[in-house]
Amino acid sequence: MKILIISHKPPYPSVDGGCLAMARLLEDTLALPTLSQLDYFCLSTQKHPFDSTAFPTHEKLRVFEQQIDTRVHPLGALTALLKQESYNLSRFYQTEVAQKIIALCKATTYDFIIFESLFTAVYAKTLRPHTAAKLIYRSHNIEHQIWKDLARSTRNLLKRWYLQQLAYTLKWAERSIWSEDQGCLNLILSISMQDALMIEGQTLTSIKYLPASIPESALESTLETKKLCFIGAFDWQPNIASVDWLIKYVLPKLVAKHPEVQLHIAGRNSDQIQRWQQPNVVCHGFVPDSKAFIANHGVFVSGLQAGSGVKMKVLEALSVGAPMVLTAKSAEGLSHFDYKNLHQFASSFIEECLMLIEDPEKRSQDAAANKQYYSAHFAPQKVQSELQHILQQL
Repeated sequence: MKILIISHKPPYPSVDGGCLAMARLLEDTLALPTLSQLDYFCLSTQKHPFDSTAFPTHEKLRVFEQQIDTRVHPLGALTALLKQESYNLSRFYQTEVAQKIIALCKATTYDFIIFESLFTAVYAKTLRPHTAAKLIYRSHNIEHQIWKDLARSTRNLLKRWYLQQLAYTLKWAERSIWSEDQGCLNLILSISMQDALMIEGQTLTSIKYLPASIPESALESTLETKKLCFIGAFDWQPNIASVDWLIKYVLPKLVAKHPEVQLHIAGRNSDQIQRWQQPNVVCHGFVPDSKAFIANHGVFVSGLQAGSGVKMKVLEALSVGAPMVLTAKSAEGLSHFDYKNLHQFASSFIEECLMLIEDPEKRSQDAAANKQYYSAHFAPQKVQSELQHILQQL
């Protein structure tokens, strides 16, 4: 079995949840017993540069890279707005990239080509005449929903209008790629059960749910009593808004009852946001081991108000058995997750935080339930077995 995976950014180093999800698919695919060759073609940008030494060394793996410029240019954004085209996607499609992927397809008879995220699925239609491979789009989230949520939570009227336009154009571009007659796909592979059900209702293209795996960890949460933590990449607006919400609406209520409580924030650029430099907030910046950070900093809290798809940092928190408090948006896409209370409002979020801070038994029970949920759904061996079965069926 020969497979080509195409990604819109390098999966390594895994500096954010999207990179981690892509790295996990690469490593799960390398573990398939029927694999004979895996070619990985990734785009690289100023934001996500390419480092060949960061990739795993494997006899079946070949890595290819193409640098592109995806920076936002006002003229390009205005032109796309006037044409009602998705500027989010058009920045990732370049003829030179298409030609290089076509050359790979002509040189190797692939059985499957997997497009990581919507930003590479735009190449499926171009590749279709040049390969007999089954074309698979791995959906990380419903992209237009992220922009729709951001627009809804934005108070600036002009900015809200522009975000609504981005969501609108992206919605129709996304539906076109899902479409059985326009997208040229054989399968959509969603890492979110909720997203899979939503997409299934809007296309006849075959769709399957395959969660992202998270490796087993020797780390276990220390169940710290007076520490809360959140980790994410802070070049992504929903993560910034999440921390703003925690600091504005949640932390003051907790500190009023327990003055020693601290909110620990980690992730790229977290130490660059000046308004977070305040008492009871500790910004760590980038940390090399996200699981170790979560395990050592008490209750994992996520106040996401926007976004789509499964949040990889939530999965990492589950894997180390961290007690956690989540908004409904933070847990979106997780299947059979009804054992947890998911919050719409700060008041109930605060209540659960206080319960976990004050009750060691509740903290231990929540941690154990989270670890058990991880083992049942996201262990690599389970995901690899499901991936092998899906490819054999296809």
